[in-house]
Amino acid sequence: MLKKILASVGIGKARVDTILLDDQLRAGDTFAIEVVITGGDVEQELNGLEFAIMAQAKAEKSLGDDEVKYNKSVILQSWKPMLKQVIQPGETVIRRFNLNLHSEAPATQLFGQPIAKVWLQTGLDIKNGVDGSDKDPLVIVPSATQLAVLELIENSGYRLYKTDIEAGYIRAKQFSSHLPCYQEYEFKPASHSFFGARELEVTFVDNGESTGVLIEIDRAFTGDGYLSVSIPNHCDTVDAVRPYIENLLS
Repeated sequence: MLKKILASVGIGKARVDTILLDDQLRAGDTFAIEVVITGGDVEQELNGLEFAIMAQAKAEKSLGDDEVKYNKSVILQSWKPMLKQVIQPGETVIRRFNLNLHSEAPATQLFGQPIAKVWLQTGLDIKNGVDGSDKDPLVIVPSATQLAVLELIENSGYRLYKTDIEAGYIRAKQFSSHLPCYQEYEFKPASHSFFGARELEVTFVDNGESTGVLIEIDRAFTGDGYLSVSIPNHCDTVDAVRPYIENLLS
């Protein structure tokens, strides 16, 4: 009886461990995972599993007259597969699943360098018990179209300064985002220009067929301006995206 009481508050409960079977992903990919559930000290009834792809995003809120910036975890996608089973003490249950990464999922790595935090969180739905949980970082790289746009901007005299994930949505004439956050690539000019752009902020919205590109340009004297274009995803080289992007930067 004591072990059952302890398991109900999380001591000696069943544990879950998720193994990612793909080392690297791109947004829109289907990826495989292996879930290993190990029984605890007592018999427990499993009602199901919960998967969520999470991201750390920057957000703002008003406190009186001030705007406060903070980081928060946002849910990008979630799944709740059924798994009705009684697991015995020390028993191991292994299940495989295929999940599909949303086409707008932010990248976490650029040219081998970490730029954001996105992870897969796995939970156990245990009857009369505290859920077990497991977190696994995802390595997501930009699509070929996005990489071509980023390279072209760098070739145009800008240098990537930082990358953020911002809470909120993007809306432009040709496209709009669906996830509760978006990724910004912030560029600054490699050399100072008194009349040129002081900063570029680039955001991508990929719908699987085409990639929307929103560029916020901060120009001296004229302030911020927004330009957007939609690029077919078969345009995956610098030369292929050049006609779309150079018109925005000119």
